[in-house]
Amino acid sequence: MSGRRISIIGLGLIGGSLGMALCRANQPYHVVGYDLSAGTGQEALERRAVHEIAATLAAAVAGAEIVILAVPVEKVQAVVAEAAPYLRPGTIVTDVASVKGVLSHSIPSVLPDGVYYIGGHPMTGAEQSGIWAADPFLFQNAVYLLTPGADLPPAVIDEVRTLITAIGGLPLLLEPEEHDLMVAVVSHLPHLTAAAMVNVAACFEAAHPGTLSLAAGGFRDTTRVAMGSPELWRQIFSANRPALLKVVKELVTELKEFYRQLERGEMAAVEERLKQAASVRKELPARHKGFLTMLHELVVVIEDRPGMIAEVTGLLREINIKDIEILRVREGEGGTLRLAFNDEQSVRQAVELLRANGFVARLRGGKGR
Repeated sequence: MSGRRISIIGLGLIGGSLGMALCRANQPYHVVGYDLSAGTGQEALERRAVHEIAATLAAAVAGAEIVILAVPVEKVQAVVAEAAPYLRPGTIVTDVASVKGVLSHSIPSVLPDGVYYIGGHPMTGAEQSGIWAADPFLFQNAVYLLTPGADLPPAVIDEVRTLITAIGGLPLLLEPEEHDLMVAVVSHLPHLTAAAMVNVAACFEAAHPGTLSLAAGGFRDTTRVAMGSPELWRQIFSANRPALLKVVKELVTELKEFYRQLERGEMAAVEERLKQAASVRKELPARHKGFLTMLHELVVVIEDRPGMIAEVTGLLREINIKDIEILRVREGEGGTLRLAFNDEQSVRQAVELLRANGFVARLRGGKGR
């Protein structure tokens, strides 16, 4: 064995994807995995998500320089307590849970002297779960939130930042409580809202059979996240309940205002609320502090025929494309393909190349026409 020993506890979607990315990183990492399921561990070996599988939790963390806990949020503290006696001074413990406040207070007190904890949360995922859904590119250009304690040595933060950069992620530091409130808004509330929308549609389906068969792009895209694991999301909602209650209260207030204006027939006021929402939504790709990837974007209109995406990317082969997405909803976009780049010079060069070759292309957000 050679290289820095990194232990991943829990080899599901996130843990398995982390392992795959680390095993492929151009860094001297030796990845050791542990999972309660022997079948999952064997699959992780076969998929090259780890270099070796440990038979026990103790064996997995012994001698590790970095321990990554990729277990459900409600199990994190228990796993830390079990692993603590086998952690050596200088070890860094981190996790991938989407709630940080409660862990930032509970975990450090369980760790031995000289062992450091830094909360982590990759802002990425998928509807599928398990090692079979793992993807080595899951963290490419994804914001990876870190919530270090006030007394954490800078060298520890730098170590974890280096690891995140090695797998293609974008590290961003937040206070634990700030993290929980902001994530409640942009991650937890959308899931709760999507579930509520599907439940409402199901009620109308019972009274008016065929309602759900009419569900098109807007409904399907808006409610996609409702397919996530109910058990996992129950744990997340429970762990982040105080913050989630605050943002749900704001959503209820907003819905009540829409209801009041609709009930009174105040359609001009409704339109103003819609305009405000549209304006804010258009600014999402803008460069600012937040969870969105700091990329420069364009949209390009392409025909619906084989080879068109390859033609676009072929024209831009000398420019590094950081992200690509087929836009299923055309409302307000005027295009079907989104491309993202690291800097303004690259995106403007891409727009010029595409236009010179007959494509309709523009900067995302309506600028640079």
